Amino acid sequence: MSNEHKVLDRGLKLTVLFTLLLAIYTILFGENNIFKYFDKVKTRNELLSQVESLKSENKKLQRTIDYLQNDPFYIEKKARENLGLIKEDEEVYVLVNYKKPQTKDEEFEPSNQIKWIDKIKEKYQEFKIQ
Repeated sequence: MSNEHKVLDRGLKLTVLFTLLLAIYTILFGENNIFKYFDKVKTRNELLSQVESLKSENKKLQRTIDYLQNDPFYIEKKARENLGLIKEDEEVYVLVNYKKPQTKDEEFEPSNQIKWIDKIKEKYQEFKIQ
């Protein structure tokens, strides 16, 4: 090989090396580096997931709207549940939590322990006396 070819070959190698190093630097540390790219991909995927969730919720709400506008049984059900409405010939029974009365065996016996408020009062009295 001639001297001229060696110089051109060496210059070409340096140019390729410099271009390669510049490309690697840009990929790793540039304004739109690979880390920012992966972060944006992650954000995009999260947003797409939210969009799908919201679309599903919109479909549910649209079905509810359709039921409320068109289905008389569903309208009646919601009126009974949410508004407590009844028909004219119906009676309403309200069930209240009812505790069973205690038998003699289960009679309440006060404990021998002093209530916590009484303990505080005693301490206050002792402190006041001193």
